[in-house]
Amino acid sequence: MSTLTVADLTAGTMTEFQEKLRQQHEESMCRELDELAATAGDAHAQSCKKDFEGFKRLFHRFLQVKGPAVDWAKISRPPEEAVVAYEEMVAADVPADVAACLNKLAVVKLNGGLGTSMGCKGPKSLISVRNENTFLDLTVKQIEHLNKTYDADVPLVLMNSFNTDQETRKILQKYKHHRLRIHTFNQSRSRRAHATYK
Repeated sequence: MSTLTVADLTAGTMTEFQEKLRQQHEESMCRELDELAATAGDAHAQSCKKDFEGFKRLFHRFLQVKGPAVDWAKISRPPEEAVVAYEEMVAADVPADVAACLNKLAVVKLNGGLGTSMGCKGPKSLISVRNENTFLDLTVKQIEHLNKTYDADVPLVLMNSFNTDQETRKILQKYKHHRLRIHTFNQSRSRRAHATYK
């Protein structure tokens, strides 16, 4: 006859609790997505439904897998000699064809998160962080500076979510006179890449 210990009972209760919690998360997400899908117009209803069904499957898989835990005891500072002060860094020579090199570059930014936990109603990229500049303002200025300095054409590509796409598209109007091209796409859609031969 096997004997149950307090540890066994606790482990069993914990497993049951975690399973119920996973079910609640999944049911809550499904409800939210169904409510959101109901707001889509007739033209987008079918594609929304397909996207959301795919997301539900991914979310279900995510809830079933236990993620890796961070062992903070193994995290340590890098050795002093590995950290180089900015003043001591030697600037690399800029190649003669720097513009041609930069024109092969695109800056892709994840722009799918909402800033609700930081008091922002829209995308996190619209939070003011320095001198009334938002994260997005600073990104635009950095890339524009690069384009002007080297006479290049580096575009900014924003990967939005269904939560941030509409708001971001409105905000992008303010950058239309800046020297950079800005493209957006939704993270639930895949882009097809074509090789270009010259």
